[in-house]
Amino acid sequence: MWPTLISIGPLALHSFGVMLFLGVFLGGFIWWQKGREEGFEEEMLMDHWLIAGVVGVIIARAWYVLVHWPEFGGSWYKMIFLSKFPGLAYEGAWLGAVIVLIGLGLKKEWDLWRMGEVGVMSLLVVEMLAWLGSFLAGNNLGKVTSWWWGIGFPGAEGRRHPVQLLGFLGLWLLFRLLKKWEKEYRGFKWYQQSKDEAKPGFLIGAYLIGLGILRLGLASLVEGWGWGFNLGLLVAGGLILMERSGIKLEVGRKPAKSAEQKKIKVGRRKKQGFDFK
Repeated sequence: MWPTLISIGPLALHSFGVMLFLGVFLGGFIWWQKGREEGFEEEMLMDHWLIAGVVGVIIARAWYVLVHWPEFGGSWYKMIFLSKFPGLAYEGAWLGAVIVLIGLGLKKEWDLWRMGEVGVMSLLVVEMLAWLGSFLAGNNLGKVTSWWWGIGFPGAEGRRHPVQLLGFLGLWLLFRLLKKWEKEYRGFKWYQQSKDEAKPGFLIGAYLIGLGILRLGLASLVEGWGWGFNLGLLVAGGLILMERSGIKLEVGRKPAKSAEQKKIKVGRRKKQGFDFK
């Protein structure tokens, strides 16, 4: 792979950092472009995106340090210098960025559903390029495999599942699907309310479901991946689609009786003793 692009003395330009920067830049452009089309303030859009990016990286780093605490041994030097001691937690980055964007959107009194549909397309670009950066850097390795697609990484034993490329491909397909549904979902009959109204939020639910399915599928190919966060994405996406479409689950309720059944019940009378009529 190609973990270091350029190295000049103590300074080094790492492939993961470059791909992550490109993802944030391109994702920010989509965020600004689509947000402007929705009528949001242009300056505020970029401010929110940059703040979310910084907070996301900080929380991702803190999350990673806490999970791998023995490796850092309480050394602030190791915790701060990300270039020499790399490591970011996906869950921390995702949750940090999303929470900040929601908080800032509430502060500006923006429509969060419309803002969220702008945000999912931007987040997908960041995630795609981050996966590609992980492949170049040789991070987030899959389990050892004998399958034909196994790839050898420098410093790693055996050939590994190419989970980084699978993640990139899966997110790219999800991006293409959302781009297609972005123009079509308002015409989906099952998603429309009783008054033929399609509320914004479909892309958010579809994104969470797609991301949850992808990560649950990859979890079996990677060591140390938990199921809780990924399953939570899937469930949250399903609940959002149900709420925005008006679909309701009736658990434990008996089906409503027809008018004919009600008439029959009214016409019946309970037999008393010695009543043979």
